[in-house]
Amino acid sequence: MSDSSLTAAALTRRLRLSGALPQGAVTGLRAEPEVETITSTLTFLTATYSADAPAGLPRRLVVKTPRAEHGLGGDLVCHEVEFYRRLAPALGVPPSVRCLAAVEEGEDDAGVIVLEDLRATHDHPPGPLPPSRGQCELALDALAGLHARWWESPELGRTVGELHTPAGLTDMVRGIAGHLPAFFDAHGDALNTEVRHVYERVFNSRLLPWLRLAEPRALTVAHGDAHTGNVLFPRAGTGPAFLIDWQLWHLDLGARDLAFLMALHWYPSRRREFEPALLRYYHDGLLARGVGGYSFDELRDDYRRCVVRNLTLPLILWSRGTKPEGWWHRLECAVAAYRDLDCDELL
Repeated sequence: MSDSSLTAAALTRRLRLSGALPQGAVTGLRAEPEVETITSTLTFLTATYSADAPAGLPRRLVVKTPRAEHGLGGDLVCHEVEFYRRLAPALGVPPSVRCLAAVEEGEDDAGVIVLEDLRATHDHPPGPLPPSRGQCELALDALAGLHARWWESPELGRTVGELHTPAGLTDMVRGIAGHLPAFFDAHGDALNTEVRHVYERVFNSRLLPWLRLAEPRALTVAHGDAHTGNVLFPRAGTGPAFLIDWQLWHLDLGARDLAFLMALHWYPSRRREFEPALLRYYHDGLLARGVGGYSFDELRDDYRRCVVRNLTLPLILWSRGTKPEGWWHRLECAVAAYRDLDCDELL
């Protein structure tokens, strides 16, 4: 739905097709100024419903519309629509935000997603401030709930996601590593000797941290982009957190989301202080949700493997033309975590 088509009648039609509004109608809409993200336009609405509409429909909505001019938008948007149509109902609210409509490819308004707007009760830490310890635990609760739901599930690779193969994983990493000579040349001595040696060792290795994904042990659905900007925390400090922006969900180790959250984005001093206790907190959360046969030591080793894998992200972002402010901090954090956690021994 474009801005011009965001009418009460159009929203009624879309909610009726999704099953969210089996009777009644949207009788009025009040829109706020749009917010542009890299791949989407967000339109925040306040809706009024007719008296015969189902009770409990949220009045505050956000309509997420794909930006056609974004080169990666199509595949990412389709993937997020798939999540909300197929996975979110099985995951539940929370950690997913309530979805009222998600429009598949081939339909009118393809890629449009209508969600409950939680801004009145939830928000993000104002960047660049890091999350508090309590917020970290809420984020890990949400991730543990996601991971436990599909932990080693027989659905994986059948009805949910695609399984990895050693050949596919190797080709993927070799493709990323192909950018390394140009990356080194482009940045000269801004990349110190340690950084260069780490990248050379990792990409000239047997790639074992990536090949771990070909094993079914501890495999689950991962969010794929689990930084704190994609977590909605309760303003009151109590209650659950919600995960948003599901374009990059995929099958992976649960530890992948943890390494992305902490080791790729946090300054080393903060990560060193919080990391051990938060890993233990997450593991306890898995146990509380019925996950067994996965020791804390196994989690820590998988987390370290995923710290190695973090090294690809700065290179990927640079190769796509992202400015240094989008990846340099992540590069420094990723290399520091690699060093701190003795990740050389995993290669």
